Amino acid sequence: MNPSPRTFATLLRREWLQHKTGWLVIVAVPPLIGLLVLLAGQVTIDIDDQDRTIVFDQVPALALAVATLLGSGVLTFLLAWAATLIFAPTVVRRDVQDRSIEFWLSLPAGHAVSVTAPLLAHLLLFPLAALLIGMAAGVPLSLAVVARFAGLADWLALPWGTLAAAWVAVTLRLALGLLLATLWLSPLIMLVEAASAWLKRWGIPAVVLGIAVVANVMEKVFGQPQVWDLGRALFTQAGRAFVAGHPGSGLHFGRGADPQAMLGAVPAWALADAGLALRALAQPLLLLCLAISAACFALLVLRRRRG
Repeated sequence: MNPSPRTFATLLRREWLQHKTGWLVIVAVPPLIGLLVLLAGQVTIDIDDQDRTIVFDQVPALALAVATLLGSGVLTFLLAWAATLIFAPTVVRRDVQDRSIEFWLSLPAGHAVSVTAPLLAHLLLFPLAALLIGMAAGVPLSLAVVARFAGLADWLALPWGTLAAAWVAVTLRLALGLLLATLWLSPLIMLVEAASAWLKRWGIPAVVLGIAVVANVMEKVFGQPQVWDLGRALFTQAGRAFVAGHPGSGLHFGRGADPQAMLGAVPAWALADAGLALRALAQPLLLLCLAISAACFALLVLRRRRG
């Protein structure tokens, strides 16, 4: 059965209708934190067991704007991604749990697309939308923060051309990072999804216990730590999906660094760093990720077919 794009859109719309309240609450958290910052006026940070107080009135307007723009987007994205990874295992089996499986099977859509739609909505579309909304919300938040602690004139006088270019570059880099990180973590994600579909509430404990037992037996009995090495490799690649480690010409941190020059260097750095992250895909580890994910996806489809 070849479902139409309209059917697939209906399945995606279902995810929005069922989860929009929770998603909107997550997206609303960073603006609330920004409001608290406006009311506080200073923050105390524990660095090396020493409390250091940052008074926002003494921070340059450009630094306030950059921190607000980036903080809003990154915080919103991290909250959305964390929530997605926590609650995603319950999505695929939801039709059986709420007894709506008969209705959704009546649609002109096969089992594969019915599994794909919620996974796509939760693992990619919602975190991506949260990132875009958070980055966009950073603009009015930066106006409020800078106007509060520096002055409206300072916000208007910011180098907005340079800021806009850096804003777009960081947004695109994070979006690519989300896609690549999800790809690298897909074996673990899909393994948990498949286990949850077949074993229900025992799925996650079974995966954690199974991996721990197999890894320890392989390492302590046979002297082969490949399972642990594989896990470390997957999480390392997921981290490098967001920051691959390109040094970046012009990105020199320190007391004497020119903030505006650093901002101007961000687009070039983001492009070069994205290239490193994409080149990292050319390795056998990715083929293993795809094979494990495909096998787990097949188990999900089989479980749905059996009801």
